[in-house]
Amino acid sequence: MKKEELRNALMNELWRMYKMDIIVHLMEFVEGETAALGYLVRHEGMRVNPSQISEELNISRARTANILRSLRQKGLIGMEIADDDRRKMYVELTGAGRAHFSKKFAFIQHYFDIYIDAIGEQDITELIRLLKKTVDSEELLCSKQMLPEEKDDR
Repeated sequence: MKKEELRNALMNELWRMYKMDIIVHLMEFVEGETAALGYLVRHEGMRVNPSQISEELNISRARTANILRSLRQKGLIGMEIADDDRRKMYVELTGAGRAHFSKKFAFIQHYFDIYIDAIGEQDITELIRLLKKTVDSEELLCSKQMLPEEKDDR
Protein backbone atom coordinates (compact mmCIF):
# COMPACT_ATOMS: atom_id res chain seq x y z
CA MET A 1 0.00 0.00 0.00
CA LYS A 2 1.14 3.53 -0.72
CA LYS A 3 1.55 6.01 2.10
CA GLU A 4 -1.59 7.89 1.04
CA GLU A 5 -3.64 4.67 1.06
CA LEU A 6 -2.22 3.73 4.47
CA ARG A 7 -3.04 7.18 5.84
CA ASN A 8 -6.58 7.09 4.51
CA ALA A 9 -7.19 3.53 5.77
CA LEU A 10 -5.81 4.44 9.21
CA MET A 11 -7.95 7.56 9.44
CA ASN A 12 -11.02 5.59 8.34
CA GLU A 13 -10.52 2.83 10.91
CA LEU A 14 -9.82 5.32 13.70
CA TRP A 15 -13.01 7.15 12.76
CA ARG A 16 -14.96 3.89 12.85
CA MET A 17 -13.36 3.04 16.19
CA TYR A 18 -14.31 6.44 17.62
CA LYS A 19 -17.96 5.64 16.84
CA MET A 20 -17.85 2.27 18.66
CA ASP A 21 -20.09 1.91 21.69
CA ILE A 22 -17.15 0.89 23.89
CA ILE A 23 -15.28 4.12 23.02
CA VAL A 24 -18.37 6.24 23.68
CA HIS A 25 -18.58 4.73 27.17
CA LEU A 26 -14.84 5.14 27.71
CA MET A 27 -14.97 8.84 26.76
CA GLU A 28 -17.01 9.50 29.91
CA PHE A 29 -13.85 8.74 31.88
CA VAL A 30 -11.81 11.19 29.83
CA GLU A 31 -14.05 14.25 29.85
CA GLY A 32 -16.97 15.73 31.71
CA GLU A 33 -18.52 14.85 35.03
CA THR A 34 -17.29 11.26 35.25
CA ALA A 35 -13.72 12.36 34.53
CA ALA A 36 -13.95 14.96 37.31
CA LEU A 37 -15.29 12.33 39.71
CA GLY A 38 -12.46 10.00 38.68
CA TYR A 39 -9.91 12.70 39.48
CA LEU A 40 -11.46 13.15 42.92
CA VAL A 41 -11.46 9.37 43.53
CA ARG A 42 -7.75 9.18 42.63
CA HIS A 43 -6.99 12.13 44.93
CA GLU A 44 -9.30 11.22 47.78
CA GLY A 45 -8.01 12.45 51.12
CA MET A 46 -6.15 15.32 49.45
CA ARG A 47 -7.24 18.94 49.19
CA VAL A 48 -8.33 19.42 45.59
CA ASN A 49 -9.22 22.76 44.08
CA PRO A 50 -11.08 23.44 40.83
CA SER A 51 -7.89 24.62 39.08
CA GLN A 52 -6.29 21.20 39.57
CA ILE A 53 -9.31 19.52 37.99
CA SER A 54 -9.26 22.00 35.12
CA GLU A 55 -5.58 21.32 34.44
CA GLU A 56 -5.95 17.54 34.70
CA LEU A 57 -8.93 17.41 32.33
CA ASN A 58 -7.42 20.05 30.04
CA ILE A 59 -10.59 22.14 30.06
CA SER A 60 -11.33 25.78 30.78
CA ARG A 61 -12.03 27.00 34.29
CA ALA A 62 -15.51 28.03 33.17
CA ARG A 63 -16.24 24.49 31.92
CA THR A 64 -14.84 23.10 35.17
CA ALA A 65 -17.10 25.40 37.18
CA ASN A 66 -20.14 24.17 35.22
CA ILE A 67 -19.18 20.52 35.77
CA LEU A 68 -18.65 21.08 39.49
CA ARG A 69 -21.92 22.99 39.81
CA SER A 70 -23.79 20.10 38.20
CA LEU A 71 -22.05 17.49 40.37
CA ARG A 72 -22.82 19.53 43.48
CA GLN A 73 -26.50 19.85 42.55
CA LYS A 74 -26.62 16.06 42.15
CA GLY A 75 -25.07 15.62 45.60
CA LEU A 76 -21.99 13.86 44.19
CA ILE A 77 -19.47 16.40 45.51
CA GLY A 78 -19.22 18.95 48.27
CA MET A 79 -17.35 22.24 48.16
CA GLU A 80 -15.90 24.26 51.00
CA ILE A 81 -14.20 27.62 51.23
CA ALA A 82 -10.67 27.59 52.66
CA ASP A 83 -10.38 28.99 56.17
CA ASP A 84 -7.14 30.82 55.44
CA ASP A 85 -8.18 32.37 52.11
CA ARG A 86 -11.83 32.97 51.31
CA ARG A 87 -10.98 33.04 47.58
CA LYS A 88 -9.90 29.38 47.63
CA MET A 89 -12.42 26.60 47.20
CA TYR A 90 -11.87 22.89 47.85
CA VAL A 91 -13.80 20.06 46.26
CA GLU A 92 -14.53 16.77 47.97
CA LEU A 93 -16.22 13.59 46.91
CA THR A 94 -19.40 12.58 48.75
CA GLY A 95 -20.37 9.00 49.51
CA ALA A 96 -22.96 9.24 46.74
CA GLY A 97 -20.28 10.50 44.35
CA ARG A 98 -17.95 7.63 45.23
CA ALA A 99 -20.78 5.10 44.73
CA HIS A 100 -21.83 6.72 41.44
CA PHE A 101 -18.27 6.56 40.08
CA SER A 102 -17.76 3.00 41.32
CA LYS A 103 -20.89 1.86 39.51
CA LYS A 104 -19.77 3.48 36.24
CA PHE A 105 -16.26 2.09 36.63
CA ALA A 106 -17.55 -1.44 37.28
CA PHE A 107 -19.68 -1.16 34.13
CA ILE A 108 -16.74 -0.13 31.93
CA GLN A 109 -14.53 -2.85 33.42
CA HIS A 110 -17.20 -5.45 32.63
CA TYR A 111 -17.58 -4.02 29.11
CA PHE A 112 -13.83 -4.34 28.51
CA ASP A 113 -13.84 -7.90 29.89
CA ILE A 114 -16.45 -8.82 27.28
CA TYR A 115 -14.41 -7.04 24.59
CA ILE A 116 -11.27 -8.98 25.59
CA ASP A 117 -13.20 -12.26 25.43
CA ALA A 118 -14.56 -11.36 21.97
CA ILE A 119 -11.20 -10.30 20.49
CA GLY A 120 -9.01 -12.85 22.24
CA GLU A 121 -5.99 -12.57 24.51
CA GLN A 122 -3.38 -12.71 21.74
CA ASP A 123 -4.96 -9.94 19.66
CA ILE A 124 -5.63 -7.77 22.73
CA THR A 125 -1.97 -8.16 23.73
CA GLU A 126 -0.95 -7.05 20.24
CA LEU A 127 -3.41 -4.15 20.35
CA ILE A 128 -1.97 -3.02 23.70
CA ARG A 129 1.54 -3.20 22.22
CA LEU A 130 0.51 -1.09 19.24
CA LEU A 131 -1.36 1.45 21.36
CA LYS A 132 1.64 1.80 23.66
CA LYS A 133 3.89 2.29 20.63
CA THR A 134 1.46 4.91 19.32
CA VAL A 135 1.49 6.88 22.58
CA ASP A 136 5.26 6.55 22.97
CA SER A 137 5.77 7.67 19.36
CA GLU A 138 3.66 10.78 19.84
CA GLU A 139 5.66 11.68 22.95
CA LEU A 140 8.90 11.22 20.98
CA LEU A 141 7.61 13.24 18.01
CA CYS A 142 6.47 16.04 20.32
CA SER A 143 9.78 16.08 22.17
CA LYS A 144 11.59 16.44 18.85
CA GLN A 145 9.05 19.06 17.76
CA MET A 146 8.11 17.06 14.70
CA LEU A 147 4.35 17.45 15.18
CA PRO A 148 2.47 20.67 14.44
CA GLU A 149 2.14 22.85 17.54
CA GLU A 150 -1.29 24.27 16.78
CA LYS A 151 -4.31 22.05 17.11
CA ASP A 152 -7.88 22.97 16.37
CA ASP A 153 -10.06 23.86 19.35
CA ARG A 154 -11.81 20.79 20.66
